[in-house]
Amino acid sequence: MIKRTLFWIFFTISVAIIAGVVWIYQVIVTLQTPVVAQSSEATFEVVEGDTWETIIGRLEANEYINRTRGLDFYVRFRELSPKQGIYKISSDTTVSGLIGTIDRGIRNRPEITVTIPEGSDIQEIAEILASGLDFTEAQFVEAATDFDISQYEFIQGETLEGYLFPDTYRFFETATPQDVIAKMLATFQSKSLPFLQATESLSAYEVLILASIVEKEVFSFEDRQKVAQVFLNRLEIDMMLQSDATVNYITRSGRAQSTFDDLEVDSPYNTYQNTGLPPAPITNPGVASIQAVLDPIPNDYLFFLTTKDSPPVTIFSETFEEHSAAKRQYLDQ
Repeated sequence: MIKRTLFWIFFTISVAIIAGVVWIYQVIVTLQTPVVAQSSEATFEVVEGDTWETIIGRLEANEYINRTRGLDFYVRFRELSPKQGIYKISSDTTVSGLIGTIDRGIRNRPEITVTIPEGSDIQEIAEILASGLDFTEAQFVEAATDFDISQYEFIQGETLEGYLFPDTYRFFETATPQDVIAKMLATFQSKSLPFLQATESLSAYEVLILASIVEKEVFSFEDRQKVAQVFLNRLEIDMMLQSDATVNYITRSGRAQSTFDDLEVDSPYNTYQNTGLPPAPITNPGVASIQAVLDPIPNDYLFFLTTKDSPPVTIFSETFEEHSAAKRQYLDQ
């Protein structure tokens, strides 16, 4: 009788141990199972009042997880507490990882996609950024003016103009102007700086300045190569560049052709009144414009104009007389 009793006690304990081990194993399998993400953009929101029971239920109902055995015990045993927020459902995340993320409150902050066109200046960049991020145009311009450039040895001059690389970026909506500037400078360093170099007649910074002007004057790469040579020809003979793009940088009129009043503006950027290059870039050029300055198409032109056609055509001239005739033919209509 005693032996039989001991047998059943031992048997019952053994079954309980085996069942416990199996149950623990199943819990471990559940926790290590990858989350099922329907797309790379899948997210899950935890709102105020959610409990682990409601969270696990919604995750299962939305088919993000297909095993829930032991999860209730796991979160209670670990004394986890869900935090409000929007969380990314990534296929490389396990159920354990997702539960831990929700417990720690490591939310996926919304990101904003921003495209900065080539040839945008700091003011234009500020307008684009302020339309999607949590700061004003004035705050970005001020940050660009006061930004600490001591760690950026490649920056010359007294402005970041020219160094804020035009590209498509993704920023958290809470990004600060400093965050944005640092990312744009890093992109310039990786994409533009390897190409930027001095030539026989220009320093690397002067190449950047000229590229910023060429960027605004014409559109095709071949025309930019020709226009770069036109400006180099003028610099060689100490002739004023007479670039409407530099005048427009001051007046911000948006006019393709400067008026007589525009040309009277007193500024070192007015290349109708000053010889040589302006003191700093007038835009943030793309790599193509830098390459156009470094590899210009040789020519003897000193003048050019852009027609009103769509698409516009660039007309080049060697003499002022030829240029005047071209203006009468293509612009004075």
